[in-house]
Amino acid sequence: MICDHDAYVTAEKVKNAWLGMGERYRTLVEVFEHDTNDLFKRIGVDRSESTWWCYRAVLGHLHAFLKHEYNLHHIPLLELEQSFIEQYHVYLKTVCRSKAGSVCRYMDRWNNVVKISFENGLMPRNSFALCRYSAPTEPRTFLSEEELWIFQTSRLKSAKHEYHRDLFLFSCFTEICYKDMRYLTCEQIIPDTKGHLRIHGNRCKTGGEYTIKFLPAALRLLEKYRGTAPSLLAFDMPGLTEKRK
Repeated sequence: MICDHDAYVTAEKVKNAWLGMGERYRTLVEVFEHDTNDLFKRIGVDRSESTWWCYRAVLGHLHAFLKHEYNLHHIPLLELEQSFIEQYHVYLKTVCRSKAGSVCRYMDRWNNVVKISFENGLMPRNSFALCRYSAPTEPRTFLSEEELWIFQTSRLKSAKHEYHRDLFLFSCFTEICYKDMRYLTCEQIIPDTKGHLRIHGNRCKTGGEYTIKFLPAALRLLEKYRGTAPSLLAFDMPGLTEKRK
């Protein structure tokens, strides 16, 4: 049992376990699974589904890393060292070949779990305290007017491809991100005092209020798919779970 939980065995550990004096082990994987399951219950309250999926991805990488580097399934929180974290960081960049931005998101989620464990008294120190990692700042790129026109007029292989292209174009013409479009309802599309249609709502990520006036191209796309979405939604967009299948 000690071998299953610890990286090494000592006479003192065996003695304490035999006498019933050993403390209850809390492993990194155990704590991560608990926090991830707790996060699932908070979806729609103060956490998004995409955040939960990210934690699931980190947990999967952690399982694979332990097996790949140590041939273990668990590591005790008490034995979590900075060197272990640095090895995991290298593993994500080399073996998993994750992009720099993805690596930082994975490390941030892991940092949160370790920080909570430290604050709850499950470990004597925060092993992430001296770790430094940051994603490179990449320059933003934008579609030119010519590229946007080619995207609009290109013939695609199927109606499904055309539908996804039109969703992207609607986002371009309204500056609405994927998640705001996914929850966009017909009730949010209202006329202003001059009779021009506008989209009014709150950003899913920040909660900030926004009002957007329709461009003719966006209005044509809205009319093209009016009535095809379930319930009161403006568009029938694929969910986060479907995207990951």
